[in-house]
Amino acid sequence: MPQINIIVDISDKLYLRNPVETDLGKRIIEYSILLLDEIGFEDLNFKKLAKHMDSTEASIYRYFENKYMLLAYLVSWYWDIIHFTLLIDIRNIKEPKKKLAQCVKTLVNSLDDSTTPKYIDQEKLHNIVVENAAKVYHTKKVDALNKEGFYRNYKKIVKRISEIILEIDCDFKYPTALATNIIEQSLDSEYYLDHLPSLTDHKSRNADSKMETIKIITYMIDRIL
Repeated sequence: MPQINIIVDISDKLYLRNPVETDLGKRIIEYSILLLDEIGFEDLNFKKLAKHMDSTEASIYRYFENKYMLLAYLVSWYWDIIHFTLLIDIRNIKEPKKKLAQCVKTLVNSLDDSTTPKYIDQEKLHNIVVENAAKVYHTKKVDALNKEGFYRNYKKIVKRISEIILEIDCDFKYPTALATNIIEQSLDSEYYLDHLPSLTDHKSRNADSKMETIKIITYMIDRIL
């Protein structure tokens, strides 16, 4: 499939300089994804990142205030591309339940090569979001950051899925809560199946965690709606 040129909608409060506008900025994104996937958010710092990409800490600080802002940027980028992909995937589906089922598959199956720039390892970025997305929202500064638009890309997906839920059942009382739970389940179930299977009803670590996650969420939706 040919590459699609997508302009990602990310709050300019997340960065000091837009990384996609320069080669250095793109390298910061590329190498931060690789290093985050390798060592995790807790062990990441800009000194290690600079060494990993053969640059300087000062150059990274020109783009991002701290590693939290870098993670928030990556998560926001991910959700905006997922939202775009979701809209493409459901555009020709008329039946609401089939639309919602496709939304689940899109959420779980990560990004598409055609929507991902070459400097972004889509599978590693997906892993980073699965492992770290909650850190972006679970912070003492959440209210102030929310006012700055940090979470608008996540909210766009919640809104779209909640609208589909109401297409299925216009009297359903909690469409936003259910939409949020579907999205969180798409991350949490995969993480638990891969790392903490005793927190799920599937005990084998050898299972295809993406396929099992889709089955789990689909089953719950079918029982609720």
